[in-house]
Amino acid sequence: MNGIFSALVGAFDAANRPDPEAIRRVVRHNIEKMGIDGLYVCGSTGENFLLPPEYKKTILKEAAAAANGEVTMIAHIGCNVLEEVDELCGTAADAGYDAVSAVTPYYYKFSAEEIRAYYLRIADRSPLPLIIYNIPLLTSVALSREDFRILFDHKNIAGVKFTAQDFYLLERIRGLYPDKLIYSGFDETLLSAAVLGTNGAIGSTYNIIGNWAKALFKAVETGTLPMARALQGNINSVVDMLLAAGIYPTLKAVLALQGAPCGECRPPMGKTTDAHQMAAAQIDAFIRMANR
Repeated sequence: MNGIFSALVGAFDAANRPDPEAIRRVVRHNIEKMGIDGLYVCGSTGENFLLPPEYKKTILKEAAAAANGEVTMIAHIGCNVLEEVDELCGTAADAGYDAVSAVTPYYYKFSAEEIRAYYLRIADRSPLPLIIYNIPLLTSVALSREDFRILFDHKNIAGVKFTAQDFYLLERIRGLYPDKLIYSGFDETLLSAAVLGTNGAIGSTYNIIGNWAKALFKAVETGTLPMARALQGNINSVVDMLLAAGIYPTLKAVLALQGAPCGECRPPMGKTTDAHQMAAAQIDAFIRMANR
């Protein structure tokens, strides 16, 4: 399960429902044009936290069908409602996913013991390996070294999506748990994570520049650091433009220009504006120039 995974964008119709054809387009775009190694489905980039459970199930099924077993599939099933977690885990297993993942419980100030119990419960019940998800910027929960010690002792917890900039902690857990999977989650620090021996990365921008992320990872593996630094610079230029314009609507507008339209973002996110379209055109032009 090593490699570069696209955090799959949400693909919706005019009524804000999952659009099977658009899901297929973005999945095939990632596989055939970006050359990614896997898909992380129903995560933040897929607008998970704006979706009712039945929509999540539809997306998980449609994405798996479109991928057709060609890449590794990870289903994000994280939710504060444990019954929903169980249902989504079953859907992922039935659809042929390789693993599940779950963000830490959020909003309420859960204790470390409660968060560990949440993950251990999933791991005990899941027929698929579990990838835990450390993203303190959005959850206000930062998993500690002690959390990793306890959680990684469970045989069905396969690894972590590490979306944090604590590279000291990342280096420590890499050394302590060489058999666990560690995926970096910040596209803008892919190089910094890769040199510490991560197994790969999961990112939003890989929907449109996954080929660059794969090339960067390969350059680190072969010791070609000048190339890796140049690729990180290009990735960060795209990240800068996305952040300035608004990530999700601009990302979708770029995908439309690349031949994989996937609709608007779901409310309460706003509609795609002229400013998003203008930024998307600039990003698309930058990507085309850099790919020459």
